[in-house]
Amino acid sequence: MDKKLLNNMKIFIRKLTQYFWLACLLLTAAPLAYADEPQLPTLRYNLGGTSAWIPYGYFGDPNKQGIFADIVHAIMQHAKISYEFFYYPPKRAELAMEVGKLDFDFMSTDWVKDGNMGDEFVTTIPLFELKEYIVTLPANAANFAQPQAIYGKRVGTIAGYSYHDDNKFTRVDFLSESKLIEGLAKQRFDAVILEGVTASYWAKVHEVNITFAALHSHGDMVIRLRKEHRNLITDFNEAIVFLQQSGELQKIMQSYNLQ
Repeated sequence: MDKKLLNNMKIFIRKLTQYFWLACLLLTAAPLAYADEPQLPTLRYNLGGTSAWIPYGYFGDPNKQGIFADIVHAIMQHAKISYEFFYYPPKRAELAMEVGKLDFDFMSTDWVKDGNMGDEFVTTIPLFELKEYIVTLPANAANFAQPQAIYGKRVGTIAGYSYHDDNKFTRVDFLSESKLIEGLAKQRFDAVILEGVTASYWAKVHEVNITFAALHSHGDMVIRLRKEHRNLITDFNEAIVFLQQSGELQKIMQSYNLQ
């Protein structure tokens, strides 16, 4: 065989062998590189605990799940974080957040004393402002013109909900906002604490004439995230800024006739 041809064949075989081992190296390295990438968790949120908090909570319409559900959808889509909904009652949801069976929820900074959400949590930047009122029957409005007027009295509240001054009055816990308005109508107590739109909605449903006697809380609504997921807080905040600046958050609120 010609020496030149033999040399060319040797060079070809040597290069082919090199390419073969390079391909093997790439194939074995690719899964390792993929395995090194951090895997984002699937975050858990309780949708069912706010079932009567119209228009914020889920009230049974799968096509219009409530403001909180719509915000969760939008944030997670932008941040590319997977999530799943649970349907616990408020009291069970509160315990689930404390022990880590749920990962995040919505909270107003004015629901807790001094705005302190606890060492177990981190919070996002504000989404929007939320007001809650001391709601009474018109005949009792003058007796509750100041928020301190509820101190020492029995006040209708929601089981599992936080109130910044509930150590100063006697809570009468009900399972939903709807039941609170019914209890007010039956004069089981003289006052309840409710968000304005929610109170008006259920008063209309139950045909109860109510009055917003005084403002009880006025705080920023934030997302409270368990601290083991604090590495995701920047993703949440960036998504919130995007929703605010793009007008998407306002569209969500407007779709429920809030703004």
